[in-house]
Amino acid sequence: MDMLLIIAFLIFLAGLGWRLFTWFGKGFNGHDTAVSTGRRIGSALTAVGATISSGRLLKLVRSLFVDVLFQRRLLAKNSWRWAAHGLLFIGFIGLLLMHGLGYSVSTFFFSNYESTLQPFLGLREFFGVLVVIGVGLAIYRRLTDRPKRVRSYASDWLALSLVGGIIITGFLFQSSQIASHAEFQEMVDEWAGLDPDDPESVALETYWAAEQGLVSARVTKPFDPALVEEGAAVSENYCTECHAPASGAPVSFTLAKLVGPIAAALGDGPATSLLGTLHLLFCFSLLAWLPFSKMFHVIAAPVSLLINGVAGFKNPAPDAATTLNRQMIGLSACTHCGACSERCSSLTFYESFANDFILPSEKVQYLQRIASGKNLDHDTTKRLQKGLYICTSCDRCSEVCPSGINLRELFTHARYYLLSKNVPETSILSHFSFPLSLLRTFGTQHLHALKTIEQKFKTAFAKLSELGSITMNAPAEVGANNYLACYSCQRCTNICPVVRGYDNPQETLDLLPHQIIFSLGIGNKDLAMGARMLWSCSTCYLCQEHCPNNVALTDIFYHLKNGALDKLEAGGTA
Repeated sequence: MDMLLIIAFLIFLAGLGWRLFTWFGKGFNGHDTAVSTGRRIGSALTAVGATISSGRLLKLVRSLFVDVLFQRRLLAKNSWRWAAHGLLFIGFIGLLLMHGLGYSVSTFFFSNYESTLQPFLGLREFFGVLVVIGVGLAIYRRLTDRPKRVRSYASDWLALSLVGGIIITGFLFQSSQIASHAEFQEMVDEWAGLDPDDPESVALETYWAAEQGLVSARVTKPFDPALVEEGAAVSENYCTECHAPASGAPVSFTLAKLVGPIAAALGDGPATSLLGTLHLLFCFSLLAWLPFSKMFHVIAAPVSLLINGVAGFKNPAPDAATTLNRQMIGLSACTHCGACSERCSSLTFYESFANDFILPSEKVQYLQRIASGKNLDHDTTKRLQKGLYICTSCDRCSEVCPSGINLRELFTHARYYLLSKNVPETSILSHFSFPLSLLRTFGTQHLHALKTIEQKFKTAFAKLSELGSITMNAPAEVGANNYLACYSCQRCTNICPVVRGYDNPQETLDLLPHQIIFSLGIGNKDLAMGARMLWSCSTCYLCQEHCPNNVALTDIFYHLKNGALDKLEAGGTA
């Protein structure tokens, strides 16, 4: 076990080093300029020094209590999730300090620390129960919230399994120790030095069987009251200095009544040893796996909250190095809780398009992989890009994130990073994208992407000015045929605010609204899909509201835009 602990700890340290390397050496920068690792480390150290040496240290302390410990942001949004997180956090940290690191930490604060004395025995049980309840709530949420958070990854269940396994095997191990005759006899030999046949030893064993949950083959019910009383006195002399009554651990004491007879039938010594080994293996596995898993958020999330508590949750980073550092720490801080997805303004689009990456929580899982240098297959990357562009940049996800991740900034950088690495994303022109808020930071990249898509349109669609002649074909299919009632009164064009915004709208927009409807009537859908008017449309619905024949122009434009995107994705073929 000592060797396994050393191995697990070395793996943990290696994983921690790898995490720090990714924090300061990886990420996706939407700009063309490179940022060195040295510059990023220097930026982080400068920020730490400035915080310590300035009045912002008070902000740091306040954020530690309000954001990290009390989880103010989570409580404001969801009290049930706050309760589950609090139970897991308090319970796990309590067990770590009062048990996992007991003799290293607790003896520093309490000179009389013994794991079998009160209040330490009862606190260990209390913290364990908190974790069990927290895990139960987490499992319940993952099962009942599935429609809004579409995926629970294997790593999510593995994390819950390891934490739950630590607690359950811990309870079973302690209950088997309480009931184990081999453990009792070893304790008597070491601390009391009594011969098994000594009358005091018999009395002590009777008392422990009657009051402390011991399962003994030679001491059975009904217990002799006189022997029980005599055993209590012997226990007072030899045991109470290091052992509180087993009933002070109510969960393990109750389980001992069930586990004890089974362990005794199997051989309580080997059974107890097996449960202890399983408990340690669960602990060592979690320790070794933690820096490589989503469980690393127990370290990264507090760091993210402290950074944002000092710098401001919505304030932009002062430079590219700080932006990348916050980005990578934020990705590590994601707990995959799904709060962002439940409040996402694009949730209705997910329900229509069945693209997991429309949901913020699902985008983050794959952005973690990209930021750390892993490659995704082409189809996954394209779906991720679509999810990034269907995002409306409303910032609701950042507002509710309990880890304080600036998701809007993260998604903005990811959009342009992926554009620079893959084929141009046609959804940049879609009515779902909201690029105007991004131009302050990525104006050059955005205009370049637009020109690339514009070139694809020129090669994929015909223009009115390029047509040698106009032919009459069957009316086009656009999901609704009410446009057949159009008689070209041009009211839609006359009332359109986009048309009125240009001195020469025909030249700028290719086709005017009434001309788009006309092109559908003569069966030239391809001509309609290539018109700039579609992509300049503000979807104000004025044309549709004022049409005397109730032609659903805006809805038809939606259909045409989707059709144009599908055609471009298929390589420009109908």
